[in-house]
Amino acid sequence: MTDQTQQVGLVGLGTMGRGLGHALARAGLSVQACEPLSGEDLIVPDGVALAGDLTAMVAALTPPRRVLLMVTAGDPVDAMIEQLTPLLDPNDILLDGGNSHFRDTERRAAALADRSIRYLGVGISGGEKGAREGASIMAGGPADGFDEARDILEALAAEDGAALCCAHMGPGGAGHFVKMVHNGIEYAIMQSIAEAWFLLRGLAGLDEPAIARHFRGWNEGALASALMEIAATVLETSDPETGAPILDVIHDAADQTGTGRWMVTEAMELGVPVPTIAEAVAARSLSGSSEARAALGAARDKPVDMGDDGLIAAIGDALLGSIVCAYAQGFATIRAAAARYDWPVQGATVARIWRKGCIIQSRLLEPIAEAYDRNPDLAVLLQDEAIATLITDAEEGWRDTVASAVLAGLPVPAMASALAYLDALRSDRLWTTLTQAQRDLFGAHTYRRTDRPGRFHTNWPERE
Repeated sequence: MTDQTQQVGLVGLGTMGRGLGHALARAGLSVQACEPLSGEDLIVPDGVALAGDLTAMVAALTPPRRVLLMVTAGDPVDAMIEQLTPLLDPNDILLDGGNSHFRDTERRAAALADRSIRYLGVGISGGEKGAREGASIMAGGPADGFDEARDILEALAAEDGAALCCAHMGPGGAGHFVKMVHNGIEYAIMQSIAEAWFLLRGLAGLDEPAIARHFRGWNEGALASALMEIAATVLETSDPETGAPILDVIHDAADQTGTGRWMVTEAMELGVPVPTIAEAVAARSLSGSSEARAALGAARDKPVDMGDDGLIAAIGDALLGSIVCAYAQGFATIRAAAARYDWPVQGATVARIWRKGCIIQSRLLEPIAEAYDRNPDLAVLLQDEAIATLITDAEEGWRDTVASAVLAGLPVPAMASALAYLDALRSDRLWTTLTQAQRDLFGAHTYRRTDRPGRFHTNWPERE
């Protein structure tokens, strides 16, 4: 139990802020809260004291103060920092628990360091339930700041056995970078699950209750995860107004917050291939292309009725393979960022703090953690023998599923791109040999040779 004298300021009592405030008070911390956008419907959690404004909240805290921001990412964070900074003293700690871009976190940390205020960028995953019951906490910033705010962060963390799902990822924006990657993986897993539903309905001819039963069955095995559980619950739900399956009345143009796009952009800047995550981001954009979809809206006839147990099992294999590849792409991005920015973050640590509390928690994260325990320097997760066995066992059904979907004209961008990612990583030589030659011919960009080091240029024949 945390000492009752420990204090924390909390700015923001929205859905997440309220849940976190309740968790902090339950852990025994003295919570002084302020809601800058307070209204008549403001709900203050039990055990939380509400200050009238930021000045009163800060005055109620004993230095060195710890203040947790739970405000909307972007300009509102900068505005709140601008208001808080004159009220804080050197060595105070400011924690940003929102979905901030890690580069913004780096900028804010540097600016506040000039005033000797310690700034932590804290990725928090778990949604409303995680805020109330325990989340996955990915903290970045100065190590001494993390140590002095550990009681706050651990009070918010989910428990995985004897361990807490909370860790220091490194300095600066490391915590928000890892949270960004988490969200990118989340995009890919959600897209893969949605494609499995799409195929079970479109190829196997199953209705939503039947698909939910298969999802529940898969959730007992290697595919066990929070997102599978959520998907099954959705499939079991009917629209209260029409009685139809809820999915029949939900528009298919998907929204996105931007973290998936950020992750793909940063992976590309690091030179890390993340095709499954990129396709998941693109799929959401494509779903909103209503004019183009209406112009080309002629569905291909399904070739044959394939609704048998073999097809259903194959779709499950494709789902498993795609999800493993999504994790592989995410962990490869974290590895590259750790090398680029000199962060100490380790794959095994990340896998374990994602085991509980967060949106992408799953049974697969345990063998992933074990893979990084065996070899912390894996170039790609798929090279681990145990992970490779999962892929090998799923591969035949995965290929059959993607082939059947293509023949039926059913788009499966995540499943297909994940399979292409696997095949590309296994290939001795790739199409880019021709690409390099073309670049040299039209732009004299040079190329590397297979038989000796250096860069070379060919005097290509003139084009007519």
